[in-house]
Amino acid sequence: MKKYLSGSFAVLKYYFFVMIFFYVFIVGFSSVAAYFSIATFIILIPLIYYEMANYTGFDKRRFGRVRPYEGAIYGLLAIAPLVIIQIVLFLTAPHFDLSFISADIKYDKLRLSLVKLFVAPMLFIPKIAGYTSIWGYAAAWLTIVLSAFLGYFSGYKGFDLGAFIRGILGLQPKKDNKNKRNRRFK
Repeated sequence: MKKYLSGSFAVLKYYFFVMIFFYVFIVGFSSVAAYFSIATFIILIPLIYYEMANYTGFDKRRFGRVRPYEGAIYGLLAIAPLVIIQIVLFLTAPHFDLSFISADIKYDKLRLSLVKLFVAPMLFIPKIAGYTSIWGYAAAWLTIVLSAFLGYFSGYKGFDLGAFIRGILGLQPKKDNKNKRNRRFK
């Protein structure tokens, strides 16, 4: 279980990093939040992908045997707390009595804002499906699971996406460091 929790933390740390990045730069520009989320999504997916590709090597060294589907388990465990919080907020927000703060609080808008809070780096996906559709939020969360799975699977198979893209674009491949000695302490 500790293995799965540490792997899910590897996914979750990048998600929170991008979520904080999103909120720092979107302050005051809420009208373009869905468009800015496309940029944060483009940052988030490769971060998770490459972290999981490298995490496969850590798992091989630590546990000796890895299974190709473990990336999906890491992704599911990473998003599970956020999805549960989102569901609880969606179901309980209409029952909050906030009339002591202000009589003109719009509960539907409050509920929608609280639900959108946790899906911020992928906000454009629920916007495409309509913010009230559960399928848009499910698709947004599944992109995290899919990215973690594909990254872990590529590490399992030894596939290097960076080298593949460099080959397609005709760029120079990375040179292997032939001298593996640590020259730091000469």
